[in-house]
Amino acid sequence: MNEQSLWKPALIGGVVLGILLVLPLVGPCLCCIWPIGAGVLAAYLYVKDSPLPVKLGRGVALGLLTGIIGAIVHALFSVPIQILMSGGMGFSERMRESMNQFANLPPEFRAVMENLASHGGLVYAMNDIIMLFIGCVFGMAGGAIGVAIFEKRKPGAPTIDIAPNVPPYEPPSSVPPPPPDSQ
Repeated sequence: MNEQSLWKPALIGGVVLGILLVLPLVGPCLCCIWPIGAGVLAAYLYVKDSPLPVKLGRGVALGLLTGIIGAIVHALFSVPIQILMSGGMGFSERMRESMNQFANLPPEFRAVMENLASHGGLVYAMNDIIMLFIGCVFGMAGGAIGVAIFEKRKPGAPTIDIAPNVPPYEPPSSVPPPPPDSQ
């Protein structure tokens, strides 16, 4: 199977992964389980369509690609969904509003949180980098697990029977046998 065939299962698994990671209350709680599941899904789709036995290394590569695509989808959708969920309030405003609810915060902690609130874009970028790392590592594990579960063919075993009803070749009986070797 050629390299182009990796893209379709990885895209399907990556988009599913990215959407699940973005969903509020679902994504963050299971951020390590979703990449494994997406890698298993991509491996299943790849093994199902492969005419040849799939090796474990191909599953790992497929899981890595799935994790990268999932992180990209997560990055594209996480910021707009966060803005929609916050009612149009930016990260800085939400952080300050949360800190104002707690009057007993130590001044040092308040200063650190104010500094963090002023760099809201950095927080989103760090979140995306962390999701890329998690998606790649756990996606590779999921791809390997998926190949181990779904690949039942043995490497080196005949995999494609082109003409199952055609008898093996028999030379015609009217042809004389080849001459013996004279060495």
